[in-house]
Amino acid sequence: MTTTCRIILGSASPRRQQLLEGIDLPFTVEPVNVPEDITLPLYTGPQGFPHLPAADPEEIPLLLARTKSMAFLRPLEADELLITADTLVFSKVLAEADSGTETQCSNTRWTVLGKPASVREAHRMLEQLSGSCHKVITGICLRFGDQRAHPEPIVFYDSSLVWFMSLLPEEIRYYVNKYKPYDKAGSYGVQEWIGYIGIERIEGSYFNVMGFPVHLLWKHLKELHVISFS
Repeated sequence: MTTTCRIILGSASPRRQQLLEGIDLPFTVEPVNVPEDITLPLYTGPQGFPHLPAADPEEIPLLLARTKSMAFLRPLEADELLITADTLVFSKVLAEADSGTETQCSNTRWTVLGKPASVREAHRMLEQLSGSCHKVITGICLRFGDQRAHPEPIVFYDSSLVWFMSLLPEEIRYYVNKYKPYDKAGSYGVQEWIGYIGIERIEGSYFNVMGFPVHLLWKHLKELHVISFS
């Protein structure tokens, strides 16, 4: 297998690096730093977390993935491809939450859960996810250095539904204290202890819940003729 571009992963996430290594793609890492508090079209709801006013939560991670790409610190060479991504957790507004079905989990009002800024916020996020369904959406942006062939960035997303069992306060406290999930959207890592004991089921890609839907990335890279087996 060969690639027609030199791939750059614009992320410091060890999980994204691990998943990209898992599909045998050669790449280098050049992290892009974008403030976590970037202004988004949200309003603050009764739980204190940002809420989406409409039924298109995928727009936020897509915007953030593209913003990260445009914040890359140097011009891309003609043979380079920059990959950036952003993962967010979307929980239903508390008053409308339930343990529910897929239809119920498609409610039009969402609470946006990014990375927790404190121990208290990590606890609050997990308390909100406990015993209910939420969405995990990852937006990905591909930007080619050869702008004649690819003048615009290519953006796409993947979405998974995750059902948490009811978590005891002691379980939440143990997880937050030991695993310190401050670098994870929604305050949890599906591959960690909390995923083993707390997640009842997933609809969609497990790797998307980890933070990088590599199957979808692979599909796009094939369609763009970045990957070759000749």
